[in-house]
Amino acid sequence: MKSCILCFLGLSAGLSQAVILVTPTGLSNDSGVSEFFALGNIVDGSGLSGAADFSNYTSITHAAASGTTAWTTDAPNGAGDYFLAGSPGTPAVVSLDLGTSYEISDFVFWGYHFGAPNGNEAREFSLEFSNDGGTSFSAPVVVANPLSVYAADQASTLSLGATFTADTVRMTVTDNHFGGASPGGDRIGIGEVKFIAIPEPSTSLLVGLAGLALLRRRR
Repeated sequence: MKSCILCFLGLSAGLSQAVILVTPTGLSNDSGVSEFFALGNIVDGSGLSGAADFSNYTSITHAAASGTTAWTTDAPNGAGDYFLAGSPGTPAVVSLDLGTSYEISDFVFWGYHFGAPNGNEAREFSLEFSNDGGTSFSAPVVVANPLSVYAADQASTLSLGATFTADTVRMTVTDNHFGGASPGGDRIGIGEVKFIAIPEPSTSLLVGLAGLALLRRRR
């Protein structure tokens, strides 16, 4: 029995450090930004070439933007910059429900493209983290790709520089690629979003204890 206990303690410790790819279970358009393609497309796997997990997500590609594969806003400034100083478009603020608490370390997103990079692709994000269902949030962490460094059909991984315990993430898009190497920039667009995380130890411990209880019943 002692060896079984040690086995499950080891399993629990191992699971607590298992790095995973987290897909939000729900989301909301907090700022009321006008949507041209539906926001829900960024969390439902639409457009991805396969089921993404931590072991394979860098090889998973995203299809060209459409009304069923990506999200984009309307274009308030015509062909100009969505973030035009003095008259920018409505800030895009999105709350992402993770379903449970995780230790978040990286933000992952697939870009907005039409077979080639597009200036509408979101490139800079202000992320805030909540572990009480969105009642209160941490100070924002800003992560970004440089201008003209596109995700396009590949996943882009942006490190947060630390880990944040969260069950909800509030994402504000603060810039796109207007003025970069590709046309566009009058809208904000994203293909898909996910997070890299380590499950909280309490989750793994429950798994281990459940297994230990099962062994005890069988003896």
